[in-house]
Amino acid sequence: MLPSTISSLIGDDLAKVDQHLKSLLESDNPLISQIGNYICQSGGKRVRPILLLLSAQVAGHQTQQTEDYQGQRERAVHLASIIEFIHAATLLHDDVIDNASLRRGSPSANKKWGNHLPVLVGDYLYAISFYLLVKDNDTRIMETVSKATATVTDGEILQLQKCGDLGIREEEYLEIIAKKTSCLMAASCRIGAILGGAQKEQVEALHDYGTDVGIAFQLVDDLLDYISREEKLGKPVNNDLQGGNCTLPLIRTLQVASLQEIERIRQIMSQPILSPDDLAWIVSLIKRYGADKFTLDRAAWYVQRAKERLAVFADSVYRKALFDFSDYIIKRDF
Repeated sequence: MLPSTISSLIGDDLAKVDQHLKSLLESDNPLISQIGNYICQSGGKRVRPILLLLSAQVAGHQTQQTEDYQGQRERAVHLASIIEFIHAATLLHDDVIDNASLRRGSPSANKKWGNHLPVLVGDYLYAISFYLLVKDNDTRIMETVSKATATVTDGEILQLQKCGDLGIREEEYLEIIAKKTSCLMAASCRIGAILGGAQKEQVEALHDYGTDVGIAFQLVDDLLDYISREEKLGKPVNNDLQGGNCTLPLIRTLQVASLQEIERIRQIMSQPILSPDDLAWIVSLIKRYGADKFTLDRAAWYVQRAKERLAVFADSVYRKALFDFSDYIIKRDF
């Protein structure tokens, strides 16, 4: 559950985002509406809309009672919905690439409709997003979103290139998650800053805040893949191990494990399907060497740096809400 400091500020606007997503998905083709609503209304955390709305608030709170601000507030809901469309498109494509069976506790779209339709609906969500951005007609925001979308795809390609590579360095892993996850969160913050009329220094500060929060978010996500439960996470655990993706908990373990343990990990990871016993052994090794705590500490470091980015803003309930959201990111268990 979101901290009350956040829900009290943007709860109404988040509800409007949900309503706006439904209205934007109305189509003469029922499959577009059906699959689009299935992925967009399936219980997502709405992290990117939250970041956009809060960033607009912190940047523009001094004028929040003016008619101009109210207009920008409606626009913020619209743009937050567009960002959520782009995120939903990446999820549809990711689940096909990963051959996923679950998404947010329900069968994934590709499990229900096969691969072809979710890929095409993902393409539709990308296309309609950029059509709506052209109608919005702000080159700063179009540039932000188009650059972020290209970067996300670059990150996904990098991850595929590194799949199964147990020699991946921590810096390479961080580059992947900065591109495939953090980038769209940073773009959300930048858009909010632009809507709030922030100065250049403040725009960059919010963008950097989003980058750091996004990295922390993915670090926690990757850790939860090892230590959470399927019913809590809403998708199968140990997904990264089964898919051959080497994330920070395993990278750290490989740095400190014995040669014999490293060799056994290599043998296990070379198998097409990992047995429950092998998975349990790797998870126990991660915990024994403290790689779980190492990952969480690294996430906390990024959260602290994210908070420091906001020093360019005066103390306010809106800045505090961004502080609270970054803390929420690393304390969540789903």
